[in-house]
Amino acid sequence: MFSDVTKNALRKEMRQQRRSLSPQALQQASLSLCRQILQLRHYQKARHIALYWPMQGEINPLPLLYHRRSRHKHFYLPVLSGSFAQKLRFAPFHANSRMRLNAFRIPEPQVAAVTLLVPQDLDLLILPLVAFDAEGYRLGMGGGFYDRSLASLSHRQHWQHPRLLGVGHAFQQVAHIPREPWDVPLGMVCTDQACYRIPL
Repeated sequence: MFSDVTKNALRKEMRQQRRSLSPQALQQASLSLCRQILQLRHYQKARHIALYWPMQGEINPLPLLYHRRSRHKHFYLPVLSGSFAQKLRFAPFHANSRMRLNAFRIPEPQVAAVTLLVPQDLDLLILPLVAFDAEGYRLGMGGGFYDRSLASLSHRQHWQHPRLLGVGHAFQQVAHIPREPWDVPLGMVCTDQACYRIPL
């Protein structure tokens, strides 16, 4: 098992590579990613889809909002509900949503609590990653919010809602991701270069 020091070193390396991208390279990679996602059958069939607000060189899934193939879909962004939230909820999001900054300075929709969804209400959850491997394991930012929010999915034997799609730059793929017993593998990964279905 990898130590926390090794995980943090990998996070630092990948985040530095992301931040070194020029705005033009980041935009090109993001548009290429969205083209890859639009071809996925699971995206085409999904009606309730969670995205994320990209930060610090993360590849950007938000152009999906504006594509004609997304016309009848409903989109959501993760929010930290409550003052001491440990799990993510998902707020309705559209181009004209009123936004506010959460405790980590990440924009999130400002909506009534009754409109928030839990992960199981979604058809497809598109989530960011710092690194990933061919077996569908991801390294996140280290806060554990997605891990805690998806913990109930860790023992399922058949795909139920939501399907998990991790997205990142192609250079974020590594040979092996450090794993913990509570990690939930992704069903799919898409980069700016290709999409991968993960065999379960």
